This record gives sequence, structure tokens and C-alpha cells, in this order.
Amino acid sequence: MRPFYEQYFYNRRPRKSGGEKFLPHFINDFLAWHEESLAETDEVRDPEGWMTACSQLDPKEFRRIVRAGVGGYFRKNGEWPDFCTPASFGGMNILHSLLMPMPRKIPADKLMVGEYIPERYRDCCRPAEVVRTWGPDETPSFEGLAPGTYFLKSNHASAQVMKIVLPCDEATLAEARENVATWLATDYGKQSSQWWYRFIDRKAFLERDLNDAKAEGPLTDFRFHVINGKISVLQMDVGHGTEDRHNPVYDQDLNYLPYNFLRQNLREEPLPENADLARDIARTIGAGFQYCRVDLYLRGREVFLGELTFLPNAGRRHVRSPELDEMICADWDPMPKFVRISGNV
Repeated sequence: MRPFYEQYFYNRRPRKSGGEKFLPHFINDFLAWHEESLAETDEVRDPEGWMTACSQLDPKEFRRIVRAGVGGYFRKNGEWPDFCTPASFGGMNILHSLLMPMPRKIPADKLMVGEYIPERYRDCCRPAEVVRTWGPDETPSFEGLAPGTYFLKSNHASAQVMKIVLPCDEATLAEARENVATWLATDYGKQSSQWWYRFIDRKAFLERDLNDAKAEGPLTDFRFHVINGKISVLQMDVGHGTEDRHNPVYDQDLNYLPYNFLRQNLREEPLPENADLARDIARTIGAGFQYCRVDLYLRGREVFLGELTFLPNAGRRHVRSPELDEMICADWDPMPKFVRISGNV
């Protein structure tokens, strides 16, 4: 593909210099670059198994999601996402979201994620147990379920979650039903370039709390960012829901890195004994995509696959440490690729 030469023009016009008025021009230049590069690419996929934003959306809607991705990044960070060189983790993720081929069996579907666990790891890794699901025309009911702690979620979005302790009272059940109705009516990703969420068959589901049986010790939350088949960084989420929440980070060899990632890194945290296994599972799963964040939860000797994410935080959050951002961006070699779905130009 040819480089996005226009990038140099826009880089000199950040938000503080009135750059927002250039957003329509940036989109026009991107679309022209996209059309030319797509016609020249040797990366071609079968439409029966794959889709891209360009192949799946009409031109007007494709333009809208480009604007949502680029404009959202620009307004949040005050600068343009650099599509010429890997200058920021978020910028590369925006570009990747607009170009990436997505399997039609969408891995971002939380109810589908278990199918992406490699066969050789299925004896030691599994998704959380889903005990009930509901479609848009179904009314959630918890009748007949065992007492305990659960999480109510949707399969097509982020941050749509409610903790449920059973048995529950009528007020909790009513709140759960209201949440499900709202979640399943929400076109998640519409205001960003996360276009794939709209093609997920929307459902709500109830899964068992992985921390419900604490005999094996506390739950460890690992988020492996895999770029071009390499573990670029492990983001460990510690103290979720507390004032002490922070994100210690580690490299592909699980060495601690004293840098801030998307949240503050307060200190090194001890890694559990099967951290090597979790890393190997994440790398194997992530190798199927140019970029993927693989979320794994460790409880004692057990490994659970939580979800696969392709544009964390809508690509709008900066890596807090310039040194770490530079290290991660070095893994974008090659940069996000143009992929043509056969029969689509």
C-alpha cells in the first residue's frame, strides 16, 4: 500500500491550532487512500468466512464509522491518529479497526469466545459458566437457579454488567429486566469505529461469578495485548472496584515494566504460578489476528477466557508512559494491513 502522505499536513494542525475544521478533509483523504490501497492489496479473504467494515457497510455508513473513529480520537487526544507511522498505540488501533478482517463467527461475541480456545488448551482453559441466556423478546427469570453470586451481561457490548446475588428480591429482578431491555436495544459501537458489534446477534446472559468459590485464592485479571503474534504487553488489572485499582505491566517474558499503561502502575504485583500458561494461551489465540486483547482470569490452577477485544477504550486513551508507547508501537511492524474481501473493491 502507498503511505498516507497527507498525514504530515494534518500532524501540523492539532486541535489547539484549530485542526478540528480539517476533520472532513482528513476523512476524504483517508477514503481516497483506502480505495487505492484496497485495490492494490494482495491480502484477500473469502466472504463466506470473513468481513471488513468496507465490505459489510455501505459507503455512507463506512464514512460515518471512519469519522467516528478518527474524530473521537482527535477530540479526546487533541491530535490526529497517525496513519503514516506507528506513533501511538491508540492511533494504530483506530487504523486497525477500520481495516481489520473480522471472522463472521465474531470473536467479540462474549457467548462465542469459547470457540476460540485452541484445542490443545481446552483441558486447562475454558470460559465462565453461562447458566441462562435471553434474546430481545424474552423476559429474564432467575427461577430455578441455585443460590450464589452471578453476573448479568450482554454479549455485544462493553461495560453492560450487573452483579446478581440469588435469591434476589423483586426490586433487583425488575432492575435486571430493565437493564437487559436497555442493553439489547443499544447499538453498541455506533459512536466509535467498533463496527463489528452491530453484526452480533444480541443476547443477555447470566454467568457464574468466578470468585464465588474462593478456596483457590483471589482471581487474577490478565489482559494480554497481542500484536503481530507477539505479546506486546501484559496489563494486569488489580483492585478492580477499589481506590487501590492499578495496572502493573509486564513484557512478553513476564518481566515487570515500571511504566504507566492506560492506568497508573503503582507497584509490581506477584504473578501466579501458571502465568506462563496464561501467556502461551493468549499468544496462541491472539496470533489469529493482527491485534487482539486477550482477557484471561486465573483462579488457582484454573484459567478462564473472558473476552477478546479489538479496540480497547474505543482507541481513544493514550498510553501514559511515552517509553512504553514507543515499545508497543515497535511491534506494529507490519502496520495494519489492507484486506480485500474477494468480490469487493
